[in-house]
Amino acid sequence: MAKVSLGIFGIIVAVLMSGCSQNLAKFSMASTGNVSLASGSEKGEYVQGKACISKVFGISFGNKQNRISEAVAKALEVAAKKNQPADALVNVDIRASSWSLLFFGKNCIIAKGQAVGIK
Repeated sequence: MAKVSLGIFGIIVAVLMSGCSQNLAKFSMASTGNVSLASGSEKGEYVQGKACISKVFGISFGNKQNRISEAVAKALEVAAKKNQPADALVNVDIRASSWSLLFFGKNCIIAKGQAVGIK
């Protein structure tokens, strides 16, 4: 009986001490300050992109890796569809949004910024 209790205790400790990690973004350039662009750069409109995952009973479904990068890429796709410059985003705002209703929910990363074309 003592061995069974010790085994169950070991499993509980292992579960409580386990963790996970996620790669949230991949950027070739990022800055928290103002960066001057080349004089020939084109500026477009502000665009927005979302990367969402669904949760059922607390279990996430969808691509949990590089969600910030995916949101930025989707914003650039929106700019390209509008025939705007779509090389990069400037003045970027990244935010998270989530909701849940009993056992189902959604978690989104939203990227909004001004599309620019770099020459």
